Amino acid sequence: MKATRGIETRLRRASVLIAAGLLTQVLTFLIKHPLAFVAFLAVGCPLVAGGTVLFLLGLVSSVPEKSDAAGA
Repeated sequence: MKATRGIETRLRRASVLIAAGLLTQVLTFLIKHPLAFVAFLAVGCPLVAGGTVLFLLGLVSSVPEKSDAAGA
């Protein structure tokens, strides 16, 4: 049960990073300024990429629960 809470926490952190990156990218589309593109690349893209990496690492590093069945 504790492993389930651990994976939920890791996935929640990853989703917060992805949401922050997407929000940053949407906000930069609304601003008509050359530096908006720089903010899109320098802030939004790394947040989304980092959240994606954390999400995948959270899935891979999760420990499967032990079953009591001898054949499973």
